Amino acid sequence: MTREVMERDLRAAEYSDGKPDEYEFRSDGKIVRKDRFQRGMRDIAAIVFGCGHDYEIAEVVKAIHRLQGVRLVETLDMARDVFESEPKALECIDYLKAVLESTKEKA
Repeated sequence: MTREVMERDLRAAEYSDGKPDEYEFRSDGKIVRKDRFQRGMRDIAAIVFGCGHDYEIAEVVKAIHRLQGVRLVETLDMARDVFESEPKALECIDYLKAVLESTKEKA
């Protein structure tokens, strides 16, 4: 939609605290906050670093990638338990863990 959000568009309870100039229409017609990406990044940074931490976006992205690696290592450890009697599977798991470790050193 190309028209601006107007006060009558904000009559639903979920928008009652906002002003029309704080909202826009998304391409599917839903009313959304203009600053939703900034708010989302602040929320993610608060989860990763704690409230009140100054951050750069690249720092947040790097922290999320580290968390992904930790979860993948945990999953590989669980897979090791499941495939303990399969030498080829264990070899693959060890290879994947080695690749993860080598990328962690570069980060």
